Amino acid sequence: MDATEACLIEFDPTVITYEEILDQWADMHAPFYPSSCQYRSAIFYCNEKQCNAAKSKIEELGKGGQRKVYVDIEPVSAFYRAEEYHQDFLDKQMSSSAI
Repeated sequence: MDATEACLIEFDPTVITYEEILDQWADMHAPFYPSSCQYRSAIFYCNEKQCNAAKSKIEELGKGGQRKVYVDIEPVSAFYRAEEYHQDFLDKQMSSSAI
């Protein structure tokens, strides 16, 4: 079964908006190259407002069509927590390299 690695973000929209989360995502991410299903770029949304915000962010990243952006925009579906050895992966790598 193919799967896409993803982060589940639960947020309080009175503290941070979905659009602000998209801004942070865009600042840390460069989705300008195609990749496999597991490592593809994707934005998941819960409602039409979030879908439109995601589309606007992709349009902004693509500078109005001047640059190809490889991001799938999809409704949220089932989310499965990864196996324990995937949890806190970077922390575990840092701990093992300090030995």
